[in-house]
Amino acid sequence: MTSNSPAMSVEDVLEQFMMEYKKDNDTLERYVRMHPQFAAQLIDLSKLLAIPDVEDDCPLSATDQSRIDAAWIMHSAARPASDDPFATLTGARSKAMSITLGVPRQVITCFRERKIDPSTVPHPILRHFVDEFQLPMAHVIAAMNLPAQVSPGRSYKADGKPGISGQISFEQVLIDAGLSNADRARLLADD
Repeated sequence: MTSNSPAMSVEDVLEQFMMEYKKDNDTLERYVRMHPQFAAQLIDLSKLLAIPDVEDDCPLSATDQSRIDAAWIMHSAARPASDDPFATLTGARSKAMSITLGVPRQVITCFRERKIDPSTVPHPILRHFVDEFQLPMAHVIAAMNLPAQVSPGRSYKADGKPGISGQISFEQVLIDAGLSNADRARLLADD
């Protein structure tokens, strides 16, 4: 190896360093002394070379896969409202869902506008939304936790400026909708 050859470029020095049999601290110090103008590049290269080259062909563990799935669900839930599955519950789809669940359409509107606390919704009701949207349960729950929405078409019906209040229980929505005790018991059953 020639020392401080003015014709040597950074690529030449780095290539020579990579050709060294031993790339330990002593070798790095020697190269930095001989080529101080390339010290930063030599140090970066030595750090890259120190990282073990691991190819892991093993499948992911269940824990790793669930972490990836959870992160993806959170990422998906953070998408704009246009990707919100509950925003699609309008018109015929809203009517069909209200018939399927056996509730007035105002209950479906409460779901669409995030008025219902998801922790109070029984599992069978959530399962209907999972089937309707063809999404994982966690995604449906995450979508229910998105910031509340006020339907733009409802603003003209308000005496004042429409606001978004806190979420209420699913049971309270059913009571407000005027469902009978028998219908409420059927919908609140968590089989």
